Amino acid sequence: MALLSAMRWGDREDNGRFDAKATRSLAKLGHVPADIAFAMELADRADAISMDRFRAWDLEVVAKADFTPVTEADRLIEQTLRVEITRRFPDHAVTGEEFGRDGSEAATCRWVIDPIDGTRSYVRGNETWATLIALQRDGQTVLAVASAPAMRLRYQATRGAGATLNGRSIHVSRVATLEEAMITHTSVPGFVRVGLADRLVALAGQCWDARGLGNSLSHLGVARGTADIGWTSRANVWDFAALALIVEEAGGRFTDRSRDDPVLGGTGISSNGLLHELALDAAGL
Repeated sequence: MALLSAMRWGDREDNGRFDAKATRSLAKLGHVPADIAFAMELADRADAISMDRFRAWDLEVVAKADFTPVTEADRLIEQTLRVEITRRFPDHAVTGEEFGRDGSEAATCRWVIDPIDGTRSYVRGNETWATLIALQRDGQTVLAVASAPAMRLRYQATRGAGATLNGRSIHVSRVATLEEAMITHTSVPGFVRVGLADRLVALAGQCWDARGLGNSLSHLGVARGTADIGWTSRANVWDFAALALIVEEAGGRFTDRSRDDPVLGGTGISSNGLLHELALDAAGL
């Protein structure tokens, strides 16, 4: 019974579709900060593009210099969001996965975008991908949106104000032992490439169960309480900026090592907080 009690999560969230129109209406009434409403609008634009090309038979896919795939949808989403941000906030900088950084290095505000996190899933027609949008002020993420439209999920967090899924509050689990924990992670080949596969297997072997869900859904699962530890083998700032804030505002912890390498990035671990030191120790951090 203790295990089932610690794993309860469904009473704090809603599996329905996020009501973007309602959020915009609240913003006009002064109940939602303008930056959040704008971030939601950006996510709406991204969702429209990604879902229009999702599972399209003629989807254009090419390999980047690092041999990872990129689609026409990735590029169009990032280009579209950059235009919207520059139009609304010409003094803000933008950093994105596909086109790097625009704007002054001295800019106080920076938007960090991953147009489609989980492009391999997107290409194969799996739903485990998301658009990640974060706003940073003086290097600190202050708001975040993660939108997974194929699964009808929209996460949002504002620093100091908590995290939501489809407009309702979410919180991490209360699982306190590895024997009761669910760990979610990115692809096993990714762990092999960075020499962390043995550590992943060792940690997962101590857990109640393990699932490979990709970067976004691994950490978002921690935020909503359906997972207790999330582990990404290696990623960059655009992969972690939004997710870290969502996890932290849901009551969890996030260790971001994306600065370990300026090009390749680094590992990322999220947890419900109760298991964080155990996870870091297992990862050798």
